[in-house]
Amino acid sequence: MQLRYFLALAFTSIIIIITAWMFSPALILPPVQPNYPVLVHITEHGLHSRLVLPMNQGELIQYAYGDWKYYALGQQDWENTIAAVLIPTQGALGRRIFTSLTEFQQTSQQEQATILSVAVASAKVEQLRQELNQRFDRQLSTYTENPDTGLTLVRDEQDYTLLHNSNHELVEWLQALDCRVRGFVLWANFRTTQLVSTVVKQLSNFKP
Repeated sequence: MQLRYFLALAFTSIIIIITAWMFSPALILPPVQPNYPVLVHITEHGLHSRLVLPMNQGELIQYAYGDWKYYALGQQDWENTIAAVLIPTQGALGRRIFTSLTEFQQTSQQEQATILSVAVASAKVEQLRQELNQRFDRQLSTYTENPDTGLTLVRDEQDYTLLHNSNHELVEWLQALDCRVRGFVLWANFRTTQLVSTVVKQLSNFKP
């Protein structure tokens, strides 16, 4: 009887620990003292996340990843929803241009998206932006627009799966920017150790 009680208690404790771990935010650890730092932004849209990188003349470009039928074409019936969750499906890479930081912030507010910002090296941003644009341009023949998300999307070379969704893709992009991510990643639930106010102050005082 005592053994059964102990096993039940142990099993319950394990379930509680695993559940708490799964629902705890994944922590983004930005690089320490990046060269020529610039701000990049992570936006959380429900269960999905996107990455926003600065461009020239104050413009920003947002990148997103998802399932082709469900996310790009907007075919969100039960069949495509279940397929996107349970089996590998055609991936989609999307992007969107904002003319200014103000437009980005206003649009994110309208879409009720959460914004996280971190400082990374400008050279890493340029390299990642070039790689993602080349990846997008290779599939231009499949170009489509989704008015619901404001994104233009193409078929991607990477399959979409439950274990490689928009949030896993975001983690890979952050790692390319020399960020580290700690914690469970399945849905959009990120936090950062970097205080945005401090970062903005550092960038305003920065002189290349």
